[in-house]
Amino acid sequence: MKYKLCVVGIVLILASAGAVYAESAKTLRLATTTSVDNSGLLDFLLPEFKKDYPYDVTVTVVGSGKALRLGRSGAVDVVWVHSPASERKFVDEGFGVSHKTVMRNDFILAGPVDDPAQISSEKNIHDALKKIASAGTLFVSRGDDSGTNKKELSLWDAVGVDPVGEDWYLETGQGMGTSLKTAQQNKAYIMIDRATFVVRHDASYKIVLEDEGNLSNPYSVMAVNPTKQKAINFQAAINFIDWLDSPRGKLMIAAFKHDDEQLYFPAD
Repeated sequence: MKYKLCVVGIVLILASAGAVYAESAKTLRLATTTSVDNSGLLDFLLPEFKKDYPYDVTVTVVGSGKALRLGRSGAVDVVWVHSPASERKFVDEGFGVSHKTVMRNDFILAGPVDDPAQISSEKNIHDALKKIASAGTLFVSRGDDSGTNKKELSLWDAVGVDPVGEDWYLETGQGMGTSLKTAQQNKAYIMIDRATFVVRHDASYKIVLEDEGNLSNPYSVMAVNPTKQKAINFQAAINFIDWLDSPRGKLMIAAFKHDDEQLYFPAD
């Protein structure tokens, strides 16, 4: 009798483990940057993806730096970010595979419509930042190790300015939408991705500078390497990457608009 009970117990345990595995195989864990979410692109794309691949997609919205850390820890299956240098390191260290750039837009410099530092007269982002620093005009930074934050800091470094700790430099430690709201409340300048600005800015704010040559903003996606972390739904991650990079995925990215303005462009 004890033997029969033991066998029954083992069967139940195996059945339970199989059910857990089957359930996890249906789930795709995605970490993505706040701009993809704040702009509304994620809500636009995921229902279309789920028509072709019926996964339960769980989404963690964070800055690119934290998204990559989640990938390193095995907390997600796939990351979708916009921080090229950090992405290369992630792949070079063996944590990321099937790295593909799937779309791009650009960053812009936004500020109050009265443009107190007269940034609109400048031709490139470097001269604009030097002007802001020289005048001590309030500037809002995400300060959160995101792709946007890393790009912004690299631009300050390029003009020989270390803004961190200055009275005119306000770090929010928050995502793009929240940081834009803070900038608007304080009548400050901010570097922001175009999509989030178009969707979320109010009438008191405008684009004061565009610099396509220096402010390109590519977005890439990659799967977490299953040889580095266990319990990665690698097949789901690859399905998602291939879908974004497919003709259908590219068509959907291009179709996402706000007030008839296309916000993202599929990568070549």
